[in-house]
Amino acid sequence: MKRSPYMNIRRVEFFVTYQCSGKCKHCSVGKALNPIDSVPHISAEEAARAVESLSRMFSVSSVMTFGGEPLLYPGVVCAVHERAAACGIGTRQLITNGYFSKDSEKQKQVAEALRESGVNNLLLSVDAFHQETIPAQIVHRFAQYALDAGIPNIRLHPAWLVDREHDNPYNARTKEVLAGFGDLPIPVSDGNDISMTGNAAKHFAQYYAKPCMDLSDVCGSMPYTERLDGITSLTIAPNGDVMVCGFAIGNIHREGIEEIVYGYNPYENECMRALLSGGARALLALAKEKHLEIDTAACYSVCDLCRMVSPRLS
Repeated sequence: MKRSPYMNIRRVEFFVTYQCSGKCKHCSVGKALNPIDSVPHISAEEAARAVESLSRMFSVSSVMTFGGEPLLYPGVVCAVHERAAACGIGTRQLITNGYFSKDSEKQKQVAEALRESGVNNLLLSVDAFHQETIPAQIVHRFAQYALDAGIPNIRLHPAWLVDREHDNPYNARTKEVLAGFGDLPIPVSDGNDISMTGNAAKHFAQYYAKPCMDLSDVCGSMPYTERLDGITSLTIAPNGDVMVCGFAIGNIHREGIEEIVYGYNPYENECMRALLSGGARALLALAKEKHLEIDTAACYSVCDLCRMVSPRLS
């Protein structure tokens, strides 16, 4: 099978579940969390098979599991990382809020299982937003068990409102929360700066400039994105959808991952093609051609515009 010239996968991310133990005001997933009418989690068997297949096709160097709260389903997380380790994938990362059980024995067992499965990079989401609804003492206890189990590269991974240096009560509270973990030998990562998507756009818009999309924005120009014709990272959703940025390009429950990635051609999708050819301006022109009403005044970037247009053209 001829390999797609538009993909060279180095990282695979598994969105284990949309279920979550927190209710964070900054969550980018927002109202998609805790659905009552969808599959609870990604299939462990299918996810592990995808890891193995992708590692044969590409030089995959990193696999990540996240959510929702992925450790609500520790068996799935361990299956993914165990297969990644067996395939020789170097970075096996887990992002968790650390709150999946109040039972200390279960916390200890899960920490040990994560180490045995090969997790070697653990990011604990600890900040003002998570600790509004998640008890810090329970997360602290899990962090200690993770240390005791010998999981390498554990870090506290806070979210910052605007950025770390911005003076606001949420950042001040985050620093207090982090200080509460100061008795543990766990470093603090750079964290991530909150973007105006999902819940954050509803709760924290007053801390940011008003939406003002730059029409010169092009595909891949925003943080955490890449051009759609130069994909190095895939995300696989709980229902098995294989995601390139916000686009589902196939589903591992209906077809093999090999067929999905080898057949990928962004220029066959009119929305992707517009983004690649002319960025925000071309996407707006396409929306106008399709008689779609788009509120550009609500767009912070071309990514917001894409999220408005692409679902209505699929």
